[in-house]
Amino acid sequence: MNSPLLRAAAAALAMLLLTCMALAAVTGNFSALTSDGVRRAELARAPRSVPHVALIDSTGQAMELADYGKPSDQATFVVLAYVRCQTICRTGASGQAWLQGAIRAHGLEGRIRLLTLSFDSENDTPAVLAAHARQLGADPRLWRFATVSSGVDRARLLDLFGVVVLPDGLGGYSHNAALFVIGRDGRLSRAYDIDRPDLALVDFLESFGP
Repeated sequence: MNSPLLRAAAAALAMLLLTCMALAAVTGNFSALTSDGVRRAELARAPRSVPHVALIDSTGQAMELADYGKPSDQATFVVLAYVRCQTICRTGASGQAWLQGAIRAHGLEGRIRLLTLSFDSENDTPAVLAAHARQLGADPRLWRFATVSSGVDRARLLDLFGVVVLPDGLGGYSHNAALFVIGRDGRLSRAYDIDRPDLALVDFLESFGP
């Protein structure tokens, strides 16, 4: 019963159990197998309150992210990006432009608003954001652009949305991205693949009606 073969089998079983426990912790009890999938599952299970983050919008006006964290008749669809980005941010911008059209087509003005938040405040000044908004054909009644006021606010913003930003060595950044939804209860509760704004809209319509 205490043979080397049995001891080896017991050690292998113990290692397997430890591996499974570690994988469960990393993947949210296997509900997702990527960090973005874990984030989606965590937000759905435990929506997050929106903290105070000082912002400056494309008109130069000071604003507070926490204002979007109050119960409202509107849900807010949010993307984090930076204007100089030529990759994933373009997908996010195209998705929000599509959403703007869909909001109009479905008569959802007053029920959904769009928010683009830049984490690159050094380069994304109000003037740069305003030019970017014009280029995208953004309707300021539906779609607002803003950037953070300080490094502390940038850290709070990235932490809230679970976005990791790293210098890419070329003057830009590598970062993950998603389309986030702050619900009408004022809590950050959903995240969708950045290229699937249609799913976010469908979920909204199914939850709250056409």
